[in-house]
Amino acid sequence: MNTTLYHLPYSNSVPEELIALYNASFPADERRPVDSIMALIDDHDSPFNAYVIKTDNGFAGFITTWDFDDMLYVEHFATNPELRGQGIGSDALNMLMELADKPVVLEVEPEDSNPLASRRIGFYRRHGFMLHSDYKYIQPPYTPESQSIEMKLMSSAAIDPDRARALLYKHVYRAE
Repeated sequence: MNTTLYHLPYSNSVPEELIALYNASFPADERRPVDSIMALIDDHDSPFNAYVIKTDNGFAGFITTWDFDDMLYVEHFATNPELRGQGIGSDALNMLMELADKPVVLEVEPEDSNPLASRRIGFYRRHGFMLHSDYKYIQPPYTPESQSIEMKLMSSAAIDPDRARALLYKHVYRAE
């Protein structure tokens, strides 16, 4: 099965399946409002990018990123639950890391927070990511109604977690 990443150039190219998967895959406090995503996609001066993961059978998932000078931050990454375990997520992550050509950084829930957290961390470790387990990191809320969440940073190469935090807080969450 062929897996490809397709960059979404405009919000009107966002498939309905992406929004449905986004809402189903992430708790409310871990999601930015959909209208905010659409505005970011249309703002071509923003470092934000959205990609659809496609296979021979069509839509398989999505990845949203923030492309900074010295790192690529993966904000959201999900594959269709019916297609998990077929290597599609691995293929997509490998393609993204190749495109990035710089350290890739992401947030994960702490290993002991829920049963899926350790599986997710294991997935990223199998792709060469390191868990910054000793670094205290709090994901700021996306909206005034949202809660902040304890998370952990992972990266595909050595990074300065304080620098990563500063970039994320300033650009992604607008918390500083």
